[in-house]
Amino acid sequence: MADRLEELVEKLRDSSKEVVKASIVEAIGQIGDPRAVKPLIEALNDAEMLVRWNAIKGLARFGEDAVAPLLRALDTADRFKRRNVVQALGELGGDESVDRLIRMLMFDESDQMVLVEVIRALDRIRDARSLDPLITVLKMDNWEMRWRAIHALEHLGDPAAIEPLLEVMNDGDKDIQWAAYMAIEAIKSAQDRAAAPPAALSETPDPVPAPRPSRSDFKQQARNLKAELNLSAEPKADRVIIRVAGDLFSSNIDMFTGFVDGIIAVNRLGIELDMSQCAFLDSFALSRLNILRKKLASRNRKFSLSGLKPNVKAVFTATKLDQLFEIR
Repeated sequence: MADRLEELVEKLRDSSKEVVKASIVEAIGQIGDPRAVKPLIEALNDAEMLVRWNAIKGLARFGEDAVAPLLRALDTADRFKRRNVVQALGELGGDESVDRLIRMLMFDESDQMVLVEVIRALDRIRDARSLDPLITVLKMDNWEMRWRAIHALEHLGDPAAIEPLLEVMNDGDKDIQWAAYMAIEAIKSAQDRAAAPPAALSETPDPVPAPRPSRSDFKQQARNLKAELNLSAEPKADRVIIRVAGDLFSSNIDMFTGFVDGIIAVNRLGIELDMSQCAFLDSFALSRLNILRKKLASRNRKFSLSGLKPNVKAVFTATKLDQLFEIR
């Protein structure tokens, strides 16, 4: 077997054709000899994508035995090689891979091209330890890093990501807003499925998942849901009660926010939102409510919600925002 490996490695050194090199690397990866790990790692630095990909697949066959040499291979000034090694670690997974990837994301790596690959690798592995580092990425300047972190958080499915994603929905970039919106909806849907009683699940034969809406569908939905919204304010001794008559959507939330900001500006009292006539609010509206809560808290003023219908209260419970808002 060792002779076969040496023969393939020699052929790899002599070949200059992409397809031939890719085939040789694939054959090396299929050999069970642990010495194949070294030439496979060297192949990660090849200029041809197919060669690199076959090397990654080959290394994956060696499992944990390939992790330690890959981690050593990260100690290089070659950013392209670091990126390729990170790709391989993303395929292998494991505690050591996750620990090193998180350390790279938070401390060790400064090259944004490599950092994007680190986020992609963490997305593939989907380890719960990556939750907080990925949330941290949401506040970074790099657009692609934020976008990929949003999708990674969506795939992790942890409800703890919902509030940070709500804040991201106030990003000036519409594509980032859209990605955050879809991530929140996916996490909430996963929560609903997990909370459904087994009997209810068994009574539904072979459910067909609803198609994921496109961005154009989302825009059309926002236009269709532009319901009439009536707002009124009633001053009390210790607070102003703002009554919300109508549902809150992305299409009317600016009107709502402008009204509430005006009330906040002309007095120093706390705010109570009477939502007894509000039957629905979407993720955009939830995000704005959270911003209002933080704004008033920074001014030492109370912000409370009252009259929540069961389905509206369920939204706050599912997102764990009921632990942050005062709900009367």
